[in-house]
Amino acid sequence: MKITKRVIPALTVCAAAGSLAVPADPAHAGAVPARQMPTCTYQLTNLRAGGYVNVRTAPALNARPVAMLKTSDGRFTGTCTSSRGWVAVRSPTGSSGWISGHYLQKVSSPPRTAVPRRPSLACTYQLANVRRSSYLNVRTAPWVGARRVGSLRVSDGRLAGGCAPTHGWVAVKSSNGRSGWAFGHYLRKTTRSPLASATPAASRPWGCMYQLTRVRPTGTVTVYSSRSSSSQPVGTLSLTNGRFGGGCTATQSWIPVTSSNGRPGWAPAYYLQKVGG
Repeated sequence: MKITKRVIPALTVCAAAGSLAVPADPAHAGAVPARQMPTCTYQLTNLRAGGYVNVRTAPALNARPVAMLKTSDGRFTGTCTSSRGWVAVRSPTGSSGWISGHYLQKVSSPPRTAVPRRPSLACTYQLANVRRSSYLNVRTAPWVGARRVGSLRVSDGRLAGGCAPTHGWVAVKSSNGRSGWAFGHYLRKTTRSPLASATPAASRPWGCMYQLTRVRPTGTVTVYSSRSSSSQPVGTLSLTNGRFGGGCTATQSWIPVTSSNGRPGWAPAYYLQKVGG
């Protein structure tokens, strides 16, 4: 008997509805549409010290791993019911897939009315334990079930954050400028000097104004520390930034600009359109 494998599509979180979109069971994927299920909070259990559990594309041991979770990753969300002993989950880094229920323990979410007061963002951080192609969610409160308000990527470079974590979470400002909380396991403190001490965009002697071009609505342009894509990323620019300052002339097809996090750097002239100056 020939068995045909089917690939489960990636899960998506419906933040506004507070629910997790769960793909149909592989055996009925062609007949049963994706359904909305309430989410629950989990943590890992039955793991040896230093062990980990794979997040897979489908509820089967031979399905491809897409991420792995360790006990130190803390809490994460998933569907409240299992499918053949597997639970659809979403890791703290945003990877979606399935984990065997044997390694999951359902826990109660912290009271959502007890959001702690945000501290001043007096320290600087950069992402750690995050792949360059992935991202870290920024949420309204320091727990996994809180609403997502933005994200952070490795290409954002340094970012401002609170100097002390709250329940393992750090107060930060996301790349879209919105304030929130990010899980501290994925942040590495680089200095106690406030990021705001860097030269702000308003005081830079830029003589021209630019906006992005040839960029998809959800795309970003990386700002680098020097005129090379192999140099250190210091920030990003997106269409939501609107107009921004920059030098009036390009040097080797690069233009000096100020990124969305306030750090100056260089962006490829190919993606910039001069609108003033």
